[in-house]
Amino acid sequence: MKRILIAILIVLGLSAAHLWAGGFSVGSNHEDSYGELDIFDLIMGIIENPDPIPQCHWIPLTADPASPETERTGHRDDGRPAFEFDRKTENPVLTWAYDAGGDHDIAFNAWRKDDWQRKIEFVTSSTVDEVDPRLYVDSQNNVYLTWWENDPGSRIMTTKRSKKGWGTPVHVGNGRRPSVAIWDGGLVVAYERDKASGSGQEIVFAHHSMDTIGPFVPPQIVAATNRTRPLDPIIHVRAGLMWIDWKSGDNVIAVSVYQNGAWQPPANKAWTDKSWAGELTVRHLIELELTD
Repeated sequence: MKRILIAILIVLGLSAAHLWAGGFSVGSNHEDSYGELDIFDLIMGIIENPDPIPQCHWIPLTADPASPETERTGHRDDGRPAFEFDRKTENPVLTWAYDAGGDHDIAFNAWRKDDWQRKIEFVTSSTVDEVDPRLYVDSQNNVYLTWWENDPGSRIMTTKRSKKGWGTPVHVGNGRRPSVAIWDGGLVVAYERDKASGSGQEIVFAHHSMDTIGPFVPPQIVAATNRTRPLDPIIHVRAGLMWIDWKSGDNVIAVSVYQNGAWQPPANKAWTDKSWAGELTVRHLIELELTD
């Protein structure tokens, strides 16, 4: 019930957040919940404590928007948050790319009782621009987190948070915009990368079957596309199935299902509404068709 109420708050408040913060979107489903800034920060203490929910182009509510000092005193370019839920309490946990000034670091926070933890956990603190984190919470409440380094190397990194804290990040491969899940006892990661030759990008699947993160099995190419804009692949695990969906074209979201030990040829779904709701609707329809 708590999960449902949180999702309702997020969806109902999104339009207000969009107008107030200058444009955000949010995505949510039962286990694979990825999205961007939502109304949670406004409902749960934003006036007194603007963090830990990140805000692009953040301006304090007490500031005068017309003041020439506002841009310099209250501006921070955080990246999109991704959220999941504690498997026992159903409280949300969040990760995002925090604007550290000159680069982004991966930040994390969790809801405790009636508020976010006051101290943000920083998973990274290097001078590399680390962005687009996504996370997954397993049945033991271990958190698996992945992101990429926005530089010429474009390294995909992942780490695990257990009761002992965050583990050492492991290099998965080279690409962009990864997502992560647990499948058949192993960690699975999907991401996009440039084709080895020609223009366009491909969807890549990497996994390992060890109890600790790494080493990863050489990645598999799930599909290739001529699209040069972000593919935003999301890997889903639900109802005994695993699939990846992504933006294959400006009007198409594609999906490939893992069956009989192999990735099946992609199927396409029309994607006509480019808003956050339109994208979520198509991805949700894909889920319903696969799991019903």
